[in-house]
Amino acid sequence: MPEMGELLRDGVVHDPFFETVNDGEWNACIGKQGDEINYVEGYMEAAQLLADTLIAKKLYGSRDTLAMPILYNARHGLELALKYILRELVAIGMAREREGPINHDVEGYWDHLSAQMIGDLACRTHLAELKPFVESFTRHDIDGQELRYFENQEGKQSLEQLAVVNLHFVQASIVELRDILGRLMDRVFRLSQEVVAGNSTKDCSRSDLIEIAGIVGAKSTWTEEAFIARRAATMERFDLSSNGFSNALAAIKASREIKVLIGLDTELSYLTSEKIMEIAEIWLKVHPPAQSDEKPRVVNAASVSFDEIMRYGDDMRELNGAVLKMLSIEEFAELQTIFYIGRDGLFGDQYARLLDQTLTSHHRTENRIALVHHILSKSNFIAGLVAGLRKVGQPKLAVAIAELRDAARPEA
Repeated sequence: MPEMGELLRDGVVHDPFFETVNDGEWNACIGKQGDEINYVEGYMEAAQLLADTLIAKKLYGSRDTLAMPILYNARHGLELALKYILRELVAIGMAREREGPINHDVEGYWDHLSAQMIGDLACRTHLAELKPFVESFTRHDIDGQELRYFENQEGKQSLEQLAVVNLHFVQASIVELRDILGRLMDRVFRLSQEVVAGNSTKDCSRSDLIEIAGIVGAKSTWTEEAFIARRAATMERFDLSSNGFSNALAAIKASREIKVLIGLDTELSYLTSEKIMEIAEIWLKVHPPAQSDEKPRVVNAASVSFDEIMRYGDDMRELNGAVLKMLSIEEFAELQTIFYIGRDGLFGDQYARLLDQTLTSHHRTENRIALVHHILSKSNFIAGLVAGLRKVGQPKLAVAIAELRDAARPEA
């Protein structure tokens, strides 16, 4: 490629930075194709790349010139991360908006987040881990000016109280800061997914409730003396009042999926365990499970048996017909809902909403056999059913079907 100066002089290039170029290898997505995460992570990544390259290549002559860009990028990355985290938590109703102007006050944003009782222990823990980094940048560059300019807004030399900064030390701190921010942003992302399930309290997220269920143990033991110690440990760990602890237990007992952890099952809306077991049994006759140690095999045209294909088709028609006669529209809609919850790893507490949607779809269709075949022809039907039953509050039935499947495996 000719030199940029030549391209500009000849009028071939009009914009030295934002010219549109057809280059599938080095075109970067920005603007309308960009993402806020690119900003948040980009400055932190730039800080680490600069520090890593400087030290790895022993660029001693660039120590003084690159120190400020490294530190500024780290500070700006932290600032953008805190703003992003606050915005995401506000969007899901887990934090209050910050009043006042939007500025570069890293400590102000961190204080605003830390002062709130964000209803998630992991989120609060990761925020607390940021304290030394926030305090350091605030102590030496309160408004993001000292690391950008030789003189600050007061006309004094920036960082005039300091003489050196150790880049090995800075490099290690950037690695730690990126790790904390990564865990915090990942947790915030997962919180936005958990909110869909609707099982949380003002003080505890869904993940907190799952952990609390594991600590308090089976509901049948809550009258035992040892429960008092478990209650105290839970309240201390999650910083809960008595009322907050009671609310957490109530939320656990209201959750199809989480209450299983304290030994409570939830009845299905239409299906009986007997019908589900019967369907699993006849499905396994048409789709016998492979040996547990059977290795994957390559299937080619020469190894396909036309007779086996015809026999499988006959078996499927018989299976579809039997299930169609056995289950009402409501029962099969529930079977389908449970399967998809398990297969797709959905929250068990989405069961009621998903069942309503599935029922509506089934009542509108005139070709029920196609819906039945669509589900029963899936090779992962039993696996999805087992996983789904656990999630919707039927763990014992899930175990029974898994045992039925394992018993049907041919001997090696």
